[in-house]
Amino acid sequence: MTVDYLDKFKGTLLGVAIGDTLGRPFEGLIRMRIHSQFKNFKEFIENNKKLFKTYTDDTQLTLHTAQALIDGWGFKVDYLIREFIKWLDDPPIGPGFGCLSSIQKLKYGINWKEAASKAGGNGTAMRVSPIGLFYSKDPKTLEHAAIKSSRVTHSHPAASAGALVTAKAIAYLIDKKPNTKFSIDNFFEYIISPLNISNDNIWQEFNEILNTLKENLDIPIEAGLIKFSQIGVKSPFFIEEYLGKAFVHPYAISTVVCAIFIFLKHLSSFEDCIYELATAGGDSDTVAAIGGSLAGSYFGIKGISEELINLINENQKIIEISEELYKKFKERYLK
Repeated sequence: MTVDYLDKFKGTLLGVAIGDTLGRPFEGLIRMRIHSQFKNFKEFIENNKKLFKTYTDDTQLTLHTAQALIDGWGFKVDYLIREFIKWLDDPPIGPGFGCLSSIQKLKYGINWKEAASKAGGNGTAMRVSPIGLFYSKDPKTLEHAAIKSSRVTHSHPAASAGALVTAKAIAYLIDKKPNTKFSIDNFFEYIISPLNISNDNIWQEFNEILNTLKENLDIPIEAGLIKFSQIGVKSPFFIEEYLGKAFVHPYAISTVVCAIFIFLKHLSSFEDCIYELATAGGDSDTVAAIGGSLAGSYFGIKGISEELINLINENQKIIEISEELYKKFKERYLK
């Protein structure tokens, strides 16, 4: 089977930006309230384009991660830190506290081991897709790079586990074609396997949660989001008022699980998948950015409509970075 890897690279980074852009206006709202605003989301976008004028820090940091891989010919901590510091001058768009606080410390010369936030948020899973792409042929290096890239800003094991599983999912999907089915069992086995390298309780809990997800893929979207929106979240971070509602928590594990759930429920259309992701509720831009990276790595740019691509700010810049990252990947792994 011949895979057009350039198509997949472009699709993945654009998928992040599209999900991020479409989800941004709905951040902080429950799914029911979001869906009450429209009957047809595609028409809603067309009639409200000003709402979707930009992506956020999810896409910005994804692009900076890609640039660090390009400049470093692979993952190097110093290159990643340099790119993250550059992000502060972009300037950041809607940044999360964990990323912003730690990167500000990095700017002033604090070692990353001391600068990293202790939060278990989704700020590292949202930006890890370039690592999943670049090391898709090199599983062990992928695992090392995904974990290390997370720890630069987030020392919490949930953050590194979320980034690792997201990167592994992308590496699995890049070789799959949307017109042929893939094994759900093999997919989960591939993304879960590296969690077994750690005895950390949170990593083991994530393993169990992913197995629970695999056994519940037949439930409706609303029911699944209610079930998984705050899964793994502990007191005092669990949000009681959203109990029994679809509101994706910014905790890394719950966000990644919801992104995977929605993606696996929409394997026939990038558009349907990204619309569901963007309107999932809660941390809508980030669950859509992560899910968008999965959908993009599966469908490729050929599976994304021109309308969605043209909606994205600086879409040509994203495509150019995708091409540069692909060139480095090709030189290293496709000789």
